[in-house]
Amino acid sequence: MEKVYAGWSEEGLIEEGISQANRLGKEMQGWGISTIYTYTSPIRRALQTARILNTYLNTKLVIEPDLIEMKMGLWEGLSEDEVVTRYPFEYKIWLERPAELKLNGRETLDEIQQRAVRAINRILEQQPDTISLVVTHVALIRCLFLYFNRLHLNSYKAIDVSNTSIYQFN
Repeated sequence: MEKVYAGWSEEGLIEEGISQANRLGKEMQGWGISTIYTYTSPIRRALQTARILNTYLNTKLVIEPDLIEMKMGLWEGLSEDEVVTRYPFEYKIWLERPAELKLNGRETLDEIQQRAVRAINRILEQQPDTISLVVTHVALIRCLFLYFNRLHLNSYKAIDVSNTSIYQFN
């Protein structure tokens, strides 16, 4: 399967993603999750995932715009091969020092991390004594993982995030 930098694209879940979300929803029943946080945006895939999970969890779905995926700029919708061909210098930085990559129209990892932490803090303020599920995207999950583990953003590529994976942040 070819890797595409989807970013803010309109793509929805494919059949495999729907199956993964249903499996995860069944697994999560009984975990005591009170609220699913996601967002409405041009990005359908996280909202679709949250709605599928919510069929099993039956919780309140709350929209959180700061959980939107990374804005990809010029790379939006391109395959990894196309990015390598068109932007070899920038792609090398992305692989070796991703926190230093700056492209026109693309968010930096620092910008993503700041807004992701802002969203999590807002959720924690609104729901301080509850278990909440945040449905978001790979870039935000990696940036949050690095933040909560006090790791540098240049470690971004070392964090493996699979579809429908779960990370617990306290």
